[in-house]
Amino acid sequence: MESLKPDVCWTSSTDQISPKHPALLLGIGINWTRLCQSAWDQICRPKEEGGLGFHNILVINKALMLKHLWKIVQNDRHSIWVDWILHHRLRNNSLWTFNGSTGSWGWKKIIKLRPVQRGLIYQVGNGTTFKLWQDIWHQQGPLSIAFPRGPEVTGWPLNSFLSRALQHGHWSWPNHNDPDISEIVSQLPLVHQNSPDTIMWRHASGQFSVKSATELIQPPNDRVVWHGLLQGRYKIPRHNFILWLAILEKLSTLDKHWISRGDNGCVLCDGQYVESHDHLFFNCLYTRRCLQIVQRQVGSTGLSRAGSNALNGLVKDGDLNT
Repeated sequence: MESLKPDVCWTSSTDQISPKHPALLLGIGINWTRLCQSAWDQICRPKEEGGLGFHNILVINKALMLKHLWKIVQNDRHSIWVDWILHHRLRNNSLWTFNGSTGSWGWKKIIKLRPVQRGLIYQVGNGTTFKLWQDIWHQQGPLSIAFPRGPEVTGWPLNSFLSRALQHGHWSWPNHNDPDISEIVSQLPLVHQNSPDTIMWRHASGQFSVKSATELIQPPNDRVVWHGLLQGRYKIPRHNFILWLAILEKLSTLDKHWISRGDNGCVLCDGQYVESHDHLFFNCLYTRRCLQIVQRQVGSTGLSRAGSNALNGLVKDGDLNT
């Protein structure tokens, strides 16, 4: 028997944990933002997308809560909690037009996830399950919200089922010159004759998964060409982390506004030039000589390029394991 209390974080503990999460992982103080200037969203990206591969607890928790929203939409009768929600909260009303201003704190959090309806696919069948004016089978969303005059113009009650607008497996809307009805008719979806109404998740399998929900909340970014520089058996994690910050230009060089120091000149050049990433790694005479020595020892040529072209040079020249 399923517990009535879903196994997700209903309290605001996620808001308290998330800011401290990187501090715990990186072994630094709670005021970690003074030391690490890379956004937490960037840190939580997969390594292939230029992140460090950490999981964002807020995104994971939303995905877990979406699982309960999915069960409600599917009318999961095996769940006592869903059965209670349908009879005591929704009371045969549509989830998408229901006023969620009342109820527990956790229930209100679930209702706030309704905008993620873009992850659902309503496949119109015989129309005996979907509500005509209240469900999201139309690309405009609930028609009672997009076209409030619809029930009055058509004469179809607000609680009508979609079968009211179907006849022999085809759409049958009133021949009306009203612009709202014309817009509704111009965007009608395909009807799957002799099939029941079906709700699917926007995934290859059609079924909900926490992983696909996570990708919906936080869409994947493009892969970065340099992610191989940070991977390998013999790479030292601390060195990888510093390299990652350098690639993103997030090291605490003196040109950064958060460095509270009046003089921002490069100490290796006696303050003649401003200490920035490009200067420190590619233009400073002292560091350039140091890098040239290292390059000769490892047989690398990628860093002979200046500025941002150095990364492309390393990847193109196959220096990922140097």
